[in-house]
Amino acid sequence: HAFTLFSTLMCFDLYTSQVASQSSGNSSLVLLQIVYRHGDRTPIATFKKDPHQIPTWKEGPGQLTKLGCMQHYKLGTYLRQRYADYITGNPHELTVWSSAKDRCLMSASCHLAGMYVPSPDWVWDKDLLWQPVPVQTRPIYDDGMLVPGDCHCPEASTEYERFKNSPRGQEFLRNHHSLYVNLSELTGETVDGWDKAAQIYDALLIEKIHNYSVPDWTESYWSRLKEQSDKSFVFYSATPLLKRLRAGLVLANITNYMKQAAVVNSSYDSGEKLKKLYMYSTHDTLVSSLLDALNIFDGKAPLYGSTLLLELHRDGAGGHFVEGYTLNALDMEPKRVSFPGCSAQPCPLDEFLRLASVNIPRDWRKECGLVPFISLSDGALALIIGQSALLAILAFGCTAYCLMQRRKVSKGSVIYSPLPTEFSTR
Repeated sequence: HAFTLFSTLMCFDLYTSQVASQSSGNSSLVLLQIVYRHGDRTPIATFKKDPHQIPTWKEGPGQLTKLGCMQHYKLGTYLRQRYADYITGNPHELTVWSSAKDRCLMSASCHLAGMYVPSPDWVWDKDLLWQPVPVQTRPIYDDGMLVPGDCHCPEASTEYERFKNSPRGQEFLRNHHSLYVNLSELTGETVDGWDKAAQIYDALLIEKIHNYSVPDWTESYWSRLKEQSDKSFVFYSATPLLKRLRAGLVLANITNYMKQAAVVNSSYDSGEKLKKLYMYSTHDTLVSSLLDALNIFDGKAPLYGSTLLLELHRDGAGGHFVEGYTLNALDMEPKRVSFPGCSAQPCPLDEFLRLASVNIPRDWRKECGLVPFISLSDGALALIIGQSALLAILAFGCTAYCLMQRRKVSKGSVIYSPLPTEFSTR
């Protein structure tokens, strides 16, 4: 098995080495940003009548599989060849962010193993052409950039419910009511809308991918289940507010780096804060929301390894333009995207920034309905800490003084206290 795997990887490397570089020419590329969905995973949840419950999967629920790792290794290997004239194998020329979900962190590691093979200067073991590349993450509950669906954002949940109760949402639910009733009976679950139906489709799709048997009724419902899955992504960012809350932070990150790269206007220098490559390892919901915010979403559920490549180029006159490409783990032939609203393709940077700005919130926390975050300067923070320390010292001193005074009273002595008299007040 090890020999077969090694042979497969070697053949794939040989194939990708023959792939031409991107059509625009790497010489004009000044910044590359890559956003991708994790690879193949186990079901996050099943349904009551599913013959293959979660214990069937040795990895546990929602975890990356060996197939998922291989998908991202191949994807990373392909991108290494595509950008061979741009990236160098220096692990410090890129920044990688990942959702804190295991499947995203592991996908990033597998992807980097294929994409960032160490150049000679960075080889630390001649028999192991691999190197560690840092992957940045943050707690899920506080990650509005890469896990907006699980991050605490009350207004996003409220807006999603508003959409469900809107004429458009209610019409869709009415039109598929009989489907939900039938699915409830077949699965043993209460299927009351597209989200639950999409969850059932997800479990069945994964079981089919891994050659598990599926219920007899699956095929007759397959196209309708797929429609529910696709629509769940369309509806996930269906309103302007949802687009801002779901994709606004990652879009702000992407555009900020583009602005910086246009100003720096030079190739990567280890002394510069700006990197050559920014990579985001995330989920299908973030990928679809980002595509939707850029008006290039095709309305289909993102496949494993679904990737958006955003390239910032400098033209001969010193101007900048943005090129976008999509691909996935099953189809690694990049497809160029056209950004609606741009006067030309590729899209001039200033126009791309203007189009993107519509879906970038001025204050994400405020629009989420969260308590404003108070940022303190170093001086103010030092003052507060100093005052707190002084109060603590005073409190300690007073306590110590009182204890010492009590100890001065000799054993058996009675502290004078006037006896009550008839004039005492009760």
